[in-house]
Amino acid sequence: MGKKVIKLDFEDVVIANEDGSTTRALYEWFNFKPEIGDLVDVFPDGDELIIHKAIAATDNLQDKININIVNENNNTQSVGGYVQYGKVVNKWVYFLLAFLLGGIGAHKFYSGFSGKGIMYLLFSWTMIPGIIAFFTSIATLLKTADQNGNIVVTS
Repeated sequence: MGKKVIKLDFEDVVIANEDGSTTRALYEWFNFKPEIGDLVDVFPDGDELIIHKAIAATDNLQDKININIVNENNNTQSVGGYVQYGKVVNKWVYFLLAFLLGGIGAHKFYSGFSGKGIMYLLFSWTMIPGIIAFFTSIATLLKTADQNGNIVVTS
């Protein structure tokens, strides 16, 4: 069975031995934070003890689950055999923002081009951003979306 941590006191830890006796150990002798039920290996070292966490026979390191998730979304989309670089956005959300709120640059903020969005806001009184946004919304309708309904916006 081995030795097992059975009690945690303020100053020390009580370890149950195989023969039914107990051993008291200071927290500083542990190379880990002890918890009740931990199996431990105890080695005497003069007046002190060296205590390591034991691996139980039922613990098999190969049975542990290791999940590694890699997100390689680099905002590129392959269309017609060539790769387009830019921001990936939903086609219909981008269209509606450009058509309805394009004069104040809402579609630019949505696609991550905040600097251009601010420029649209600053010059919105001239109506020029609204005209540009109208043509942008028409161009958006002509773009082919991927299987998720997304398009690539370059600027």
